[in-house]
Amino acid sequence: MEIESFETQGATFSLDILALTNDARNTYGLRHQDYSRYRQYCTQKVHQLRKSLNFTHGKGKSFQKKEITDIIVNDVRYLQIVLFDTERAWSYAMELKRESRSNGDVRKKHHLIKRLKKAAKCGEQLEKLCSRDSNRVDTRTFFDAQAYSALMSGYLLFEKQSWQAALDKFAAARTIYEKLSKAGSSHQETLCQSAIDDIDPNIRFCAFKLKLGTGSNAGVEDLVKITVGKNKGVGLDLLEAEVESVLAQTRQEKAASLTSISWRGHVVSLKNADLAICILRAREATTNLENASDTDAEEATKMELFDLLLEAYGDAERFAKNAVKEDAEATAKVKSSKSEQISADLNFVYNYVAYNYLSRRIQRNLMLVNSLRLSLENHEHVEEERLVGGKYQDIVKLYDNVLQSLNEISELSAVQNDINLSREIDSKIWYYKAWRTLHVASAYSALNKEWEAILLYERAREYNAQARASLSQLIMDKDDILAVTTKEVTELENILRGQKCKARAAWHIGLDSNLTKRMSELSFDDNSKADINIDNKEEPSLSKRLNQYPSNLSLNNLRLIDFPPEFTSIFAKPLFFDITFNYIDFPSTLSQRAGRKAPTSFGIIFDKIWGAKK
Repeated sequence: MEIESFETQGATFSLDILALTNDARNTYGLRHQDYSRYRQYCTQKVHQLRKSLNFTHGKGKSFQKKEITDIIVNDVRYLQIVLFDTERAWSYAMELKRESRSNGDVRKKHHLIKRLKKAAKCGEQLEKLCSRDSNRVDTRTFFDAQAYSALMSGYLLFEKQSWQAALDKFAAARTIYEKLSKAGSSHQETLCQSAIDDIDPNIRFCAFKLKLGTGSNAGVEDLVKITVGKNKGVGLDLLEAEVESVLAQTRQEKAASLTSISWRGHVVSLKNADLAICILRAREATTNLENASDTDAEEATKMELFDLLLEAYGDAERFAKNAVKEDAEATAKVKSSKSEQISADLNFVYNYVAYNYLSRRIQRNLMLVNSLRLSLENHEHVEEERLVGGKYQDIVKLYDNVLQSLNEISELSAVQNDINLSREIDSKIWYYKAWRTLHVASAYSALNKEWEAILLYERAREYNAQARASLSQLIMDKDDILAVTTKEVTELENILRGQKCKARAAWHIGLDSNLTKRMSELSFDDNSKADINIDNKEEPSLSKRLNQYPSNLSLNNLRLIDFPPEFTSIFAKPLFFDITFNYIDFPSTLSQRAGRKAPTSFGIIFDKIWGAKK
């Protein structure tokens, strides 16, 4: 096997620990869980690295152990020696762990712990050599070595059944890898996520032993937050601050490559570095929010991600507004041939940032509306008017904020100059006005004011009809954050029709003490249980219950009569028995039945020769 050629990189080295270990493990045995082969490879690798550095121990009487210290490290290969020493001890420990499970040998268990102690010691040595005080490696290598050392120490404490200490180490390693996944290339992000997937089962097992999160569906992220919160004084708060500095440095590097912005078919240049960094932060927060939505994360986690996203867009809006203001002041003093183009580009960037900021704010309010709506549906049996009215009042207030944000969007210059976008915003305003009016009407209906509710439901239907008319004239943008489709407008129309029928029925019937509870049990959903019962013919047809008020007001699948009709009993024709059959002598041959004599055998032969007479 050939040794790679290395060059001394001055005072700063870069060692991608995850990439080296991942390639070596997958290539030399661990793809098939062959720890013995991987341990032999690590031994050969260490020997080859020492030989290439002329740093061997010697043989026989000339043996002299050579330790790697801070003084002699002037090449990245010295760090690789320590790394593969750690890997060799760890792979030997995993091999012993498998053997001890198969035959139950206690001695191999002790040998396993000794090997893990060696791996943890080598990991700490690697972390010390890559420390920030030595100024020998770059920032990413420093954090990578710190996470690797914490991971090896966690494996040792896990085998010793020191669950709390092991959980602290695993949480620290996972926190570093999670932060580093956002500050590198796509390949480095994949490696970090793979390391996190390997750490998560250990965290869950430690939490199970410590009885953490047993009463709820606590995820690994929640367990890590609890552990990090308890160990802020141990240094994890400084660790997070240092990792954030690495992320900021990475954003600056990416911001240098972000030279333009594309939005709704227009591309403009971006020259403000601070604004580019804020936009990159917002894009990272958007990616995290989308990942949380795909994994069905908890609402509190989504709210934190929304806050980070709005904070990033708020900073970007502030920088963009200041840039537009400074450009206006400079243009008022001195004008050039490119002044108009520069001002137009800055205004476009400001409109892009403001549109996304307001759209994300609307998205956050709509998520809160859905949460309150679910809470209200779970408390439909509550008869306190104050609680019901308060819930609807909170929902209406959120829709007021949505409409205010939409009005601010409609005042942007880019929206006013784009006819199609302006009509999109108008259709959204009509649509969310209909939803707001629907909840106001529902509040009146909950307070037994059906006539006011009927009028409001009719007003909401008018708003929804305006939204449908606006959507019919639009070319929808598929990448729009708050796209309103014709299907959603139709669903809202069905809800409004059903609620209006429900309120009108309550007004006609008159109010009694149990009416509100009975009316809340009525369903207007096409896929409701009542419709299923109709399809299954568990409820009589409408012709058989004309004197009853229908429990289902849906016009779909309405069964007026039973078809095909059910079988009913009728009078049958009497049976006659033929008792003379056994006393009649029937002819046995066809000739007898025809009234002819039976032919003889000679006659049959002559008939066959000369033919029978017709």
